[in-house]
Amino acid sequence: MACEILGILHWNEYSDLRPKSFEEVEPEFIAHCARVHEDAGFDRVLIANSAHRPDSLPIATWAAAATKKLGFMIAHRPGFIAPTMAARMFAILDRMSGGRCGVHIITGADDVEIQADGDFLTKDVRYRRSHEYVDVMRRVWSSAEPFDHEGDFYRVRGAFAHVRPLSGSIPIFWGGSSPMAVDHGAQVADVYALPAVGVEQVRQMVTDVRTAAARHGRTLDYLISTRVLVADTEAQAWERAYAMQRRLMEEVVDNVRFATLPGETRSQAIERGLTDANRDSLDGRMWSGVTRVPTGRPSINCLIGSTDQIFEALMAYAAQGVSRFILSGYEPIEDTQHIGQSLIPRLRKALA
Repeated sequence: MACEILGILHWNEYSDLRPKSFEEVEPEFIAHCARVHEDAGFDRVLIANSAHRPDSLPIATWAAAATKKLGFMIAHRPGFIAPTMAARMFAILDRMSGGRCGVHIITGADDVEIQADGDFLTKDVRYRRSHEYVDVMRRVWSSAEPFDHEGDFYRVRGAFAHVRPLSGSIPIFWGGSSPMAVDHGAQVADVYALPAVGVEQVRQMVTDVRTAAARHGRTLDYLISTRVLVADTEAQAWERAYAMQRRLMEEVVDNVRFATLPGETRSQAIERGLTDANRDSLDGRMWSGVTRVPTGRPSINCLIGSTDQIFEALMAYAAQGVSRFILSGYEPIEDTQHIGQSLIPRLRKALA
C-alpha cells in the first residue's frame, strides 16, 4: 500500500468560522496555501468541483506553478467535454508539473444539482458513462497510434495525443457508496475514496469494493477524507470543538436557518440546537457535531482528540486497508501546518 497524505485547496481563504463569498477569487492565497501544504509534508491536495464552483483544472495549474513537489487530486465531472479532450488537458498538466496530476471522477450523487450544467441523466446511467469516459482517457494516455472507439456514450475516430502523461498514465480516484458506484469504480479506479464515517462502516465499504474488484482481477488503494480537530490534549480539542459549534449555532439561530420555537428565547434555541446536534454524534473518534449544524455550507465529519488519539484513530482505518488520507482542519493555513507537524511524520513512519 502506498501511504499518501492529502489536503484540500480552495480558491479563497475560506473557513467554517470565517466563510468568504464564493465569488471571491484570491490567486495569492491559492499559491500560498499550496506551498503551505507542500512545506507541511502533504503529497497532494484535493481541488473539489460542483455545478457552481470554479473549474478545478485552472486552480491546479496555478498551484502547480507555485510549487515543486505537491501533487493534485483534481475533481472532474465526465459528460461535459469529450474524454479525448479531457485526457489531453490532464496529460499536458501532468507533463508540465513533472508528473503531479491525479483525476478524481465525480459522477454526481445529486440528480438535481447537475442539471445546472445541463445533465439530465440518472445516476446509474452517469456511472456507466463515467466508466466509459475513464476507459477512453486511459486509452488516449497509453496509445502510441491513433485509435477508434465506439461505445454507448462516445464515438471517436483517429483519437490520439501528442503529449502523454510522464509515467504513461494518471491515477484515477473514484467514490460512491451505491452498488452501481462500487461495481464501476472497482473496474476503472486506482484509488477508491471513502467518506468520513466510523471504522466499522469503512471496513464494510472496503470489503465491498475489494470483492467487486476481485471479480475483475484488480486491486485498489483506499482513501478516507475527514476533518481533523487535534490538540495537545483531548480536553483542549473538545474545548475548541464546542466553542466552534456554539458560534455556528448562534449564526444559524440569528439568520433563522434554525427556527426559534414560539415563546423560546434566543439562548434557549441555541441550547436546543446544540443538544440536537450532539445527540449520538460520536462514533469512536468521528464526531458529526459540526456537520449537524444547518449552516447550509458544505461540511464533513471530523476526528477529534489529542495527537495520540487522532493517530490511533487513523491507524484503526489503516488496519481496514486505508492507506491514503485527506486530512483537513477548520483553518486552512494554521490547521494544515499543525497536521503537518503533529500527524504526518508519525503516519509516514507507521505506514512505511
